[in-house]
Amino acid sequence: MQKTYWWRNAVLLLSAFGVAVGYAIFYPYKTGLCSLSAGSCIFSSLKKSFAEPLFLFSIFSLIISIFLFFITDKIFLKWLRFAAIWVALSIILIALTPEYPSGGIMSGPDREMVSIWLGGLFVVLSLGKIGWDVVKEKRLG
Repeated sequence: MQKTYWWRNAVLLLSAFGVAVGYAIFYPYKTGLCSLSAGSCIFSSLKKSFAEPLFLFSIFSLIISIFLFFITDKIFLKWLRFAAIWVALSIILIALTPEYPSGGIMSGPDREMVSIWLGGLFVVLSLGKIGWDVVKEKRLG
């Protein structure tokens, strides 16, 4: 058994948990977090600021987590360091981005767009890094 087996499962479960929480908060009436008879719902204000970025980024992480079960411990640990840095930077960038695009001719991106771009880039860079490290390991080993 690989030493990083539990870490791989943790990445998979954390990604799935992020998808579930993001979905639940984005659709609070469907998931039962809020009642239709209540006047307002606290989770409605978290849709654009928290739920949507969490859901989107977790979907992209879930895609990557499947590939992690087919690589060696050494490559996984390299990827895990890369992912930790990427996630930290993504959280900062998403938090600094406005919830809604600013008005005017040159409107900037909103949190949804930043989440999509960072998540998509995370998938591409992760798969590239994993592929690069696998090829490099096969050449050396």
